[in-house]
Amino acid sequence: MKVIKLFFLFFMISILSFSQDQIDQSVYKIKIDFVDHVVKRKQTLFAISKLYDVSVDSIRKYNSTIKGDDLLKKTILKIPLISYSKSEKTESLKKKISVQNSQNMFISLIDSTPSIKSINFAFIAPFNLDKIEIDSLENTKKYLEQLNLSTLSLDFYSGTLCALEKAKKMGISTQVDTYDNKNSIDEIDKISRSKKINDYDFILGPFIPRNIDRLSSNLLDSQVPIVSPLTSKEIKLNKNVFQSIPDLESQRNLIYSYVDSLIIKDPDPCVLIIYENETEHVKDKLLKKFPYAELIDVDLTNGLVDPEITDSLLVETKNNLVFLESQNLNVITSASSLFNSQISKDRNIKMLTTYRSEVYENENISYEHLGNLKFTYPTYFLPKYEEGLDDLNSIFYEKFGKFPGKIPIRAFEITLDLILRTAYKKKLIKSVDLGETKYLQNRFKYVKKDKGFVNESVFLIQHEDLDLLEISSDK
Repeated sequence: MKVIKLFFLFFMISILSFSQDQIDQSVYKIKIDFVDHVVKRKQTLFAISKLYDVSVDSIRKYNSTIKGDDLLKKTILKIPLISYSKSEKTESLKKKISVQNSQNMFISLIDSTPSIKSINFAFIAPFNLDKIEIDSLENTKKYLEQLNLSTLSLDFYSGTLCALEKAKKMGISTQVDTYDNKNSIDEIDKISRSKKINDYDFILGPFIPRNIDRLSSNLLDSQVPIVSPLTSKEIKLNKNVFQSIPDLESQRNLIYSYVDSLIIKDPDPCVLIIYENETEHVKDKLLKKFPYAELIDVDLTNGLVDPEITDSLLVETKNNLVFLESQNLNVITSASSLFNSQISKDRNIKMLTTYRSEVYENENISYEHLGNLKFTYPTYFLPKYEEGLDDLNSIFYEKFGKFPGKIPIRAFEITLDLILRTAYKKKLIKSVDLGETKYLQNRFKYVKKDKGFVNESVFLIQHEDLDLLEISSDK
């Protein structure tokens, strides 16, 4: 029954938009051309798919007369050739990306020669299949239109499936066993007792910290690496646990290093620190660097930043640095608008934060304002959607009829990285000494921490007009 539900959900994916951060589909113009192919003697569907670099499923989709895998000689097949180009709207996107050249050296495993060509791994996610009413299309549609653990799992899994397709094209066969842990400790315990659990090359998931901690505690004596795919929150770094998103400490350390470089260039800027109770420890850290900084506690001002106060604190004879240490949407929206309005010919203002959460992706926050303020922040991914994504876009569009957003792209990259690391080094844990691997939006550099490993690859991003620049911390 669970297998039937999973296939049903992916059918729904093909006709619904993803609930997660979806790219504007109008950015691309889609074009499908068809060519006729005359089947030759003993020619297979697989061979034809490789000849035209399209999937077998795509060929079947446009040739309903195909039954099974056998083809008759001289049968004429319509072969779909999908192409896409960026529309004129691309140039006006507010999230254009330009990447500054970096001095760092990165490893690409895409062109590496695998030592092993067969990978077997487990994927554990809270699909919550028991909540899906398979007999009710309308209820399922409403459920999948909501942001929940099921839609998050499906978004991620769709990217993982594309990584398997990419690995296949590279000559690496993969076998993935998918488990629905239902966000339940009991289900995690049940999965931990599976006879196959110790035979995998690695386990990708679960998603939630408490479930990761439970699984790794259950498998303390196992040699199978457990990879946390989506959380930057603190988890138990037991033996063989890999945290693939840099933790908050790693992200903040990068911006602190950048601040130190600013102090060297300008030891006496005018500094404002806007903070709340949850970020009081960040305020204390910044005060050690800027002892004379002005403080604004938004918990005491009901989330408001008084324009008259800030106007009196900012000066024209110095560089003005504003640290916005709040994740409240109203605070971010009003503060960025306020400080943007207080920029003048004689007064420059630069806004920074030590942590940029998902709230910054809200459409009410003006990218123009952030660009004028040269907003600078650390992040675990580079929000690049226009460059280098052609291969993934092609695979994803063939499978789902749309282009991937942030979650599927991350899933594609982390899954592919794990597969290639394992294929290249035979064991994932031996790949730690490879250094930093780089793909599209994500980089991976695992270092030993406690008993496990943490990805320490963090980007430092600065808004510049309507562009985003990756900058180095020594600038």
